[in-house]
Amino acid sequence: MTQPQSTSLQLQGTPNFRDLGGTKSTDGRSIRPRLLLRSEGPFYLTPGDIDTLHGLGIKLVCDLRSDGERVSAPNGWCVGKPVELLNFQGSADLRAAGNDAWEALRADPSAKGAERAMLHNYKSMPWVMAPHLRIMFDKIIDEKALPLLIHCTAGKDRTGFVVAILLLALGIPEETIMADYMLSARHIDHRFADGIVEAFTESFGFSPSPDTVVGMISLDRSYLEASFASAAEEAGSIDGYLEKNLGLTPIRLVQLREILLA
Repeated sequence: MTQPQSTSLQLQGTPNFRDLGGTKSTDGRSIRPRLLLRSEGPFYLTPGDIDTLHGLGIKLVCDLRSDGERVSAPNGWCVGKPVELLNFQGSADLRAAGNDAWEALRADPSAKGAERAMLHNYKSMPWVMAPHLRIMFDKIIDEKALPLLIHCTAGKDRTGFVVAILLLALGIPEETIMADYMLSARHIDHRFADGIVEAFTESFGFSPSPDTVVGMISLDRSYLEASFASAAEEAGSIDGYLEKNLGLTPIRLVQLREILLA
């Protein structure tokens, strides 16, 4: 299995941050360094981290969080900088108010119920995210809005899905995509569990069990596979999803790859 290329670019306060540069496509080319960046949210950024982000010259930030999450931890580091914020409006995460996967947990607030809720979220992501993904790809191809930073709160689920779709469009092998997705498992800790516990308690009036919390913050490749299957089932194939739902015709895919691969 081909592992995603790692780089030395790191942030101290937000360890689930990485540069996708160097990741190899099936045609032998690689993603150009420091153009595609993925991260957790801005809450734990240190002053040094902010200096690093400013130094990267980021032009576009795709923020996949809900409005409530943005209020709690705004992207203040972008203020006064020539950075465009593209806020994805959706609730495909257990932190987002109004997420109907909570009903699965209401019926079964166990570790198994948490797994079902996660699968529900991942299956909905291709359709919740599609209008915003189309805009993101248009900005990359037509406006050369790069470097691009993609993030949510923990940088694992919503970010994992959006990055996976971007990598699929670039012709990155699926096993490499899965390997990058699972890298986020190294950085799952109490910082993100606390928010889940708070939302669960507010919704149900009691705290979740430790096993349920683990189920809600863990990564499993079956989750991302469920997203791919959902997209392929509705659109006929992943390629059909890219073209019909995201506007990535064969010509647009060539343009995207010329911009991001070398």
